[in-house]
Formats: sequence, C-alpha cells, structure tokens
Amino acid sequence: MNKQNELLDPEFIQQQRERLETLQSEIKSSREFRQEDELQLQAARRNQSHASGGDAQKNALQDNDRAVRAHARMRMQAVRRALEKIEDGSYGRSDQSGDLIPRDRLIALPASLFTVEEEEMRERDAERYD
Repeated sequence: MNKQNELLDPEFIQQQRERLETLQSEIKSSREFRQEDELQLQAARRNQSHASGGDAQKNALQDNDRAVRAHARMRMQAVRRALEKIEDGSYGRSDQSGDLIPRDRLIALPASLFTVEEEEMRERDAERYD
C-alpha cells in the first residue's frame, strides 16, 4: 500500500468526516451564541448610564466581537472546504501545492488545507500586509 492510500483509507476518511461535521456544528453554535451574547450586551449598554471611558470600552468589545466572528467564519470556511475535499477525493492534499498533508496534521487539525510549511508561509505573508 502506498503512502497516499494509507493516508486516505476509508475508515480514516469517515472518522475525519464525522469530526469535521461535529466541528461545523460547534462553530455554528458558537457563532450563534456570540450573536445572542452581542444582543444582550447591546441591551445592557442601552440601560447603562454613560460613564467616562464607556465608549472606548464599548468600541473595544465590538472590535473583539468582530474579530471572534471573523475567526469563526474563517474556521467554518476551512471546515466546509475540507468536507468538499472529502467528497471530491482530494482530502489530505494541499490546496496550494497538491502535496500530501501528513496524517498526524490531519488528526490534530482535520480542516487543514495546507502543509505546515505552506501555512507558516501564508501566516508570514499575512503579517507583512497587516
């Protein structure tokens, strides 16, 4: 059996599909919770008197909430893409290069779309443009 077949055996793929579907549900629940939490915070803020620094705190909370939601959206996109890759038979291969993603990486991060090296390069590139 070659390395690719070992990586993509049907049992492993089914386990990953289940993990990804569970992760998708958790992210969705988390994002919904965040939206409900934001509505509660907004209602509480309307009922509070404006103390000095209140606007700065409000802005910081909103910025944090936006960042958390953006992160959840990115994770959801990766999970959905990984599920697509399972369906089209390309799960376990990098979206960038087509290289094999090590099984241990897929076990640790089932929504991995890139090799470790590619992911590190993408993060460095993103930091340069921030």
